[in-house]
Amino acid sequence: MVTKWSLRLVIGLMVVLFGLLPAMAQEGMPPLPGELVLGDLGSPRGLAFDNGGNLLVAVAGTGGETSFTLSGPDGEQPVSAGLSGRIVSIAPDGTVSDLIVGLPSYAFPMETGGVYRIIPHSESLWLLYSGTGSGNTGAYWSDSIVEYDVDTLVVETVINLNNFEATHDPDGNGYDTNVADIAWGADGTLYIVDAGGNDLLSWTSEGGLQLVHAWSDNPVPTSIEIAENGDMYIGFLGAGMAPGAGKIEHWSNGELVETFSGLNTVTDILLDGETLYAVQLTVFTDQGPGPGSVITVTADGATPIAEGLPAPFGIAKGPDDALYVTFGTIAFAPGMTGGVIRLTLP
Repeated sequence: MVTKWSLRLVIGLMVVLFGLLPAMAQEGMPPLPGELVLGDLGSPRGLAFDNGGNLLVAVAGTGGETSFTLSGPDGEQPVSAGLSGRIVSIAPDGTVSDLIVGLPSYAFPMETGGVYRIIPHSESLWLLYSGTGSGNTGAYWSDSIVEYDVDTLVVETVINLNNFEATHDPDGNGYDTNVADIAWGADGTLYIVDAGGNDLLSWTSEGGLQLVHAWSDNPVPTSIEIAENGDMYIGFLGAGMAPGAGKIEHWSNGELVETFSGLNTVTDILLDGETLYAVQLTVFTDQGPGPGSVITVTADGATPIAEGLPAPFGIAKGPDDALYVTFGTIAFAPGMTGGVIRLTLP
């Protein structure tokens, strides 16, 4: 039997198997690179700037007061669930407010399942909800992409990946879906990477979901960027979460033309002109997995931009030409939270 490695399962097993960042759990948060923009966030994930220069942050939350047990690939797990998921908006003047509140949040022992990304596009906000962690509650909103009207927050479109994965299973490894990232082609086609399904899908309102490509070796695609010329860049956590198994693939006209390999646990990528950035959730050393980093990636290898980040996840470039990165997407000790930092580029 093939065991599938969705991003949420890998995160949980990474903490359990490797004791990730034990010093952090014992001594508290180490000094952060860059400038702290906002702290005290429960499992922050993706982030993006809207047309008004507001920084939107997807916060998976801290669960809630409803307790139950779920069965998943890694056994029985206690869950505390609630409506603590939210979308936080940080205005250009630094004012912080909640844009969307009351999103379902499922706190497992090692991570929290819930809202994953918030991505402004045209006159809409697109919210990605990644499911309920390692178990399945049967919640109909799990692994969905939701389009909101940017002004009214009225829901305009819901795309659910569960039925497609259950009926198609493109990678042939059994049912698992974990919607991870989206991007748009020049013709308006929406492209979706599914970390659990190990596939790249396309969607239009007329044609619905269609398979573009599937990876049978379980590399866990986590992120996608589309260049102005239509080329696609796809980031991967890496098969089996092995050191150096993370990578970024460059596709052109439907063909794989280049692979940036030897990376670690890539959770997000950013294409800024000719510069390709990546976030590594953790970096492996001789002592095992340690704090993550932000890097630039070229054919010659990876160059660190910021190191020593506790569980970084998402990346965005601001109107001020700085990089903004979420950290603390996993809590390594009770009460530990995450936030957003600002990195000034040379």
